[in-house]
Amino acid sequence: MEKQTKPALLSKRLCRDFPGRPAVVGSGGSCTYEAMETGILGLSRVLREMGVQKGSKVALWGYNSVNWLIAFFAIVRAGGIAVLLNYSMSCADAAELLTMTETAFLLCGDNGATKKDANAMRTLAALADIPQEHCLDIRPAALDLSRHFREEAEQPDARDESEANETAFIIFTSGTTSRPKAVKISQSALSIDAEAFNGNSGEYAGRSVCVAVPLFHILGLLMSYAYLCRGATVCLPANYKPDTLVREIDANRVSDMAAVGAVYLALAEAEGFEERVVPNLHLCMIAGGMSTPVQMMRLELQYANATFINMYGQSEAAPLTMVSPCDLVEKRAQTVGRAVEGLDIRISDGKGGFLPQGGIGEVVARGDNLMNGYHGLPREKQPIDDAGWLHTGDLGYFDEDGYLHLSGRIKDVIIRGGENISPSEIESALNRMDNIREAKVMGAPHPIYGESVEACVTMTDGGASFDQEAIKAALRSMVARFKVPSHIFLYDRFPLNVNGKLDQRSLHADMLTRLKRLAVDEELAGGVTVFDLVVKNSGYAIVPVTSLVEELASSVGFGRRRALQIRLAVEEMLTERIMDAYSAAGNIRVKITLMPEWMRVAFSDDGAEYFIDKCRDTSMSAQIILKAVSDFHTDYAGGKPVYCMDFLYEGEFSVQEFLMKSKEETEA
Repeated sequence: MEKQTKPALLSKRLCRDFPGRPAVVGSGGSCTYEAMETGILGLSRVLREMGVQKGSKVALWGYNSVNWLIAFFAIVRAGGIAVLLNYSMSCADAAELLTMTETAFLLCGDNGATKKDANAMRTLAALADIPQEHCLDIRPAALDLSRHFREEAEQPDARDESEANETAFIIFTSGTTSRPKAVKISQSALSIDAEAFNGNSGEYAGRSVCVAVPLFHILGLLMSYAYLCRGATVCLPANYKPDTLVREIDANRVSDMAAVGAVYLALAEAEGFEERVVPNLHLCMIAGGMSTPVQMMRLELQYANATFINMYGQSEAAPLTMVSPCDLVEKRAQTVGRAVEGLDIRISDGKGGFLPQGGIGEVVARGDNLMNGYHGLPREKQPIDDAGWLHTGDLGYFDEDGYLHLSGRIKDVIIRGGENISPSEIESALNRMDNIREAKVMGAPHPIYGESVEACVTMTDGGASFDQEAIKAALRSMVARFKVPSHIFLYDRFPLNVNGKLDQRSLHADMLTRLKRLAVDEELAGGVTVFDLVVKNSGYAIVPVTSLVEELASSVGFGRRRALQIRLAVEEMLTERIMDAYSAAGNIRVKITLMPEWMRVAFSDDGAEYFIDKCRDTSMSAQIILKAVSDFHTDYAGGKPVYCMDFLYEGEFSVQEFLMKSKEETEA
């Protein structure tokens, strides 16, 4: 569906009423509004001279800084499409995205790759097949964009207002659970988003904002742009560590802040928080990894002078809903607000219709601030349907006052024994418990139920009070018994991606690894059989067995000489049994088992009792066997003798880690 919006070019929205007022401050440099405008005009001219035309894709790869913001607006003003790269990406990963989007130009600031290699820009350009003359080093130490490129006469935008709906920049989804997608966004959409935020925050928004999220993330870009449109000052800290934020907020007397929940939680525990942060902050925006209601209440108490507001949106459309600063704390803590002006938000029934108030289903949205689609994906893989509805993939419902409550992601629903379980319900119950700081509930494969319910938590006391069984017991009074997690895993902290959002893919992978370790420990209690076959009564049949024993001995941590000794011991034992003592005994069963502290090789047949141990020697091969074997004994399985040779592991070898690695390689 073609979007019909009023024209909105980004350059027309930037505040020009206060040329001498600070536009940007922070670790990445500072500049006034006048200097920022000069830099945008000058760099825009340079980009045109480099060959940037309307529709040219220009990558922007760097930490948050004055130069980054100037470069972004200059690219759009020159007619280009700014391709916003994650500053923590490797050259190889970034090149893959640039190739996918057919990007032809590169502006490179300081980033994770340049910190390791000053020539990272050249490396990326070569990998992405971008000519060196299409690259520009915009690292603050090398170039001050607010001063270096000056433009005497203002040049018009490459696009006119009738083209405001054309794609102006590309943001990549975070890819925490899947491969990143290239989201195409127009100038009009970003302007509408900024208007929606400024209109909703009204007089509550202050004179400055600390943007503690990356600018390549839609929240960081939106907050910076919205405050620049108001003539406020944008503070860009070097990183989002608590001590850095305390220093920047205090030094610049920052009044507002935009961050994800995890950043606020960490900042509240920083040294100097009460004296240097609390007196300054008055409006705090949370989005992207929003806090739970309990956490929100705690934040309101800790940030005594601040009002917290939730925003709900995606890279594909942000914001979709917002709470108002004047809403009651119950609404701000328990909902994500009402639909922003100009957006129609419904709850889909999954059959082409919509659910009434209170019905839980997929949140869908239609309006003028939606993306222009995913770059390079076919129509059937686009989330906007033929009627113009964006399918968010989020579950939610509206209350009687029209506030949206989120209930989790569709793909996160756990199906246990045919029952659909919402992780958010269990997370909410966990977060209401004393000392639980954060909780994440996920599913794991289960051989009987299809999926099991598993939980990961962090504690306010670092885990001193963690008691898995006590937590489960408390949950049984709060949720149905089949929703109580099978296991609850304690973490010091959850993994976060560079946006400060929970890295769910990493957490889920680690949780599955922990589950596998538990399964391996249970298996090890009785020994894990890794080799079990029948060897024919022939000297030629022992070679595959002895070769495998030596290979396994090496792979599980034995040194080369020791592995050879183990092979010779097994070879002597087999040769003795097959060629000499039991030529008529028939075939022999060989079984190799891994135990917690040793590898065991066992032999059995239907012959008479025959054994070697430390006290008795009935074999010509006893010496070589006893030299290599840590223990030799006879077990009786079903009344028949089984001769076992045990070899202790060397050094710090962990059979658990070996089995985990083997399982992962098998599954891969």
